[in-house]
Amino acid sequence: MIELREEETCETRTSAESVLDRLSKFPYQVFVLSEYGRPIFVSCGHEDQLCSLFALIGVFVSRVKVWGDRLLQFSSGDVHVQFCQRSSLILCIVSRTFEQLDEQLNVLFDQIVSTLSRSQLDVVYTKKGDNYDLRRLLRGTDKYMDSSVLAWRTDISLLQSAIRIIPMPPSDRDFLSSTMASCLTASKLDGVLFGLMIAHRHVAAIVRLRRYALHPRDTHILLNLISGNSSLRISEAQTWTPICLPNFNDKGFVYAFISFPWEGSSACLILLSVKKDHFDPLNEVKKRIVEKLEGNAKFFSSFQSCVDNPVAFSISQIGSGSDLLWSFVYKNRNSRQVCISGAKVPLISRAERSGTRCLFERITHIVREEPHMRCLFLRRSHDNVLVWVTDKFELQCVFSPLVSAVMATTLVDRLLKSLKYHEQRYFILHIPSF
Repeated sequence: MIELREEETCETRTSAESVLDRLSKFPYQVFVLSEYGRPIFVSCGHEDQLCSLFALIGVFVSRVKVWGDRLLQFSSGDVHVQFCQRSSLILCIVSRTFEQLDEQLNVLFDQIVSTLSRSQLDVVYTKKGDNYDLRRLLRGTDKYMDSSVLAWRTDISLLQSAIRIIPMPPSDRDFLSSTMASCLTASKLDGVLFGLMIAHRHVAAIVRLRRYALHPRDTHILLNLISGNSSLRISEAQTWTPICLPNFNDKGFVYAFISFPWEGSSACLILLSVKKDHFDPLNEVKKRIVEKLEGNAKFFSSFQSCVDNPVAFSISQIGSGSDLLWSFVYKNRNSRQVCISGAKVPLISRAERSGTRCLFERITHIVREEPHMRCLFLRRSHDNVLVWVTDKFELQCVFSPLVSAVMATTLVDRLLKSLKYHEQRYFILHIPSF
């Protein structure tokens, strides 16, 4: 977001020229407009002051369309511009990096659809007219779009189109998920689809109706809903809200029952149903779940500790030579879950961790662009990188620059054995159904 100094006058704050001058200082900017050029969203938050820039984006797209073609991207120096045209909307990102720009726009489009649904978005301009301001329907949702844009730059699992799991003892996770599933089964409610327990943008447990699965991108929409709205975090309060999950059904809505059952805890229970009159029955289900969880004192103490102070995978677990492995991201390709190592020397500061995240973004881009690549060892001045891709997993590792390819392979073998040994702690291997 653009931050303006307190001493600046209101006139300066709203000056289009001032806002335009500041845009060049940012590493990226995301724009959303109608195909008729009407501003909808910009990540710096000054849509009305950037009408001329929105108009220019619209002209670029429409001119190429007149030529019988479709504008996707162009670059000038170190500035890269990517376009996405879907459902009468134009999404555009201007960035100083080129990796995965199309995926970033797809994530943001899904976020918009989660508010309106694809069916409503497809017909809104037909019903309301070309000059309709879509911000009327999206009023109050800028915080969720901001959260979506920010998450791309802070949450590595979103880059991977995967989810992160809260590390927990296997017996605790089994008790949590089986309790959620049994309470939903006992309710005999027709139309309930999923149940999740989440915290810190991580998932502790998922349960589902038979034959249905929750896509990671839809899970991230739910995570954005929670992280982008602090008013939901009131303990003992329950929220009931419609939401479209584009990868489940982009034509309609499900209804989310959201509750933070324990004061001071980040644990959040989400129950999803297709029935809009399920608030009271799901509130009763929540009470039964909470009662059973709290009734097991040993579990509940361990659960609170795992949620309030999550412990990431420590590279020291692999034993000798662990000091040479600085960071890694492991993705289970079948479950689409990731395990990310905890921060360690020398990647401790915010700048160092941000640089590592950017490196993983570039690696993920390479893996996506080279689907037949299986192994890559890259020597760099400050570190070495190893990428290993199989049908079952993707592994991205950052090593000390002193590590050879042979030594890196040995350390990776130890890492994979350790991950396998602790698999049930860092991954959800079985999702119970009800």
